[in-house]
Amino acid sequence: MKQPTKCLLAFVHAVCLIGLVSVATVDLSVAAEPQAGIWSAGAAIGFLGETPDGTAFATNLHADYFLNHQVSVGPLAQFAVTGDLFQVGVSGQGKYWLNLPGVDTRLKVNLQGGLGFLYADRHSSDASWLIPIGVGVDYALNQQLSLMSTFLLNFTDVETGRRSDATVMPGLTFGIRF
Repeated sequence: MKQPTKCLLAFVHAVCLIGLVSVATVDLSVAAEPQAGIWSAGAAIGFLGETPDGTAFATNLHADYFLNHQVSVGPLAQFAVTGDLFQVGVSGQGKYWLNLPGVDTRLKVNLQGGLGFLYADRHSSDASWLIPIGVGVDYALNQQLSLMSTFLLNFTDVETGRRSDATVMPGLTFGIRF
């Protein structure tokens, strides 16, 4: 498949995923102040660097189950594509949410880490362990919707040929949480 067609398909895929997540009818959490026992979900798009094929377009989907108003756990799915690469990572994440003192209470920061696996297909395919750690910023627009940005460092040992192993892949995404 030609590179422009693959990139266009990846973009359409990301838009569809974000659209599906944004119209979900599941009873999800209040975005502004999470409560214990509530689920929240989100989607984001951005970039993932240092993949086996260089910088890739990225789409992330996540869900968070709040154990209390500061701690959440849940799955994270990361998709990345370039002209020659398709990569998917799935992990279980733990997040610690912080209110910043002296700042609007609608703004929260989270520290997160997880463990999972990564599958990459370039010239050959490979699967490996995945340890994503990072920080996120969340700004509540209203009681149901927040804007978010996440910076993750993805540690892995994936090998897909023609280039050295990707051991740390930094990613930056922007999206929504509801």
